[in-house]
Amino acid sequence: MKLENKIIEKLKTVEDPELRQDIYSLKLIYDIKIDEDKGEVSLKFRPTVFQCPIGIQLSISIKRALMEIDELRKIDLEVTDYVQKDLANQYLESLDGEMYNKIKEEE
Repeated sequence: MKLENKIIEKLKTVEDPELRQDIYSLKLIYDIKIDEDKGEVSLKFRPTVFQCPIGIQLSISIKRALMEIDELRKIDLEVTDYVQKDLANQYLESLDGEMYNKIKEEE
C-alpha cells in the first residue's frame, strides 16, 4: 500500500466527537505533501470552529495516529485558523521526541 493511502486511512481513524465523522472526510486536513522516498509528510489541520474546545486534543490525536505508520520518519503537522494554534503547535512539536525514540527503537 502506498504511503499516501496509509496516511489517509490513519486520518480517517480520527473522529470529531461532536460531528461523529472523521477529520479527513470533514476536510479539516489540507495542504498534504508527501515525500514517499524520505518517509515525510507535512499537512495542516483546521478545527471545525475557531474556538474549538477540543482542537488541541484532536491535533495530538492526528499526530499520534500518523506516528503509527512505520514508514513515516517525519510528520510536520501545523494547526491553523484556531484561537490556540500556537499552544497546539507547541504540543505537536513536543511529540517529535517520541517520534525520534520510535525510529531509534526500530533501527
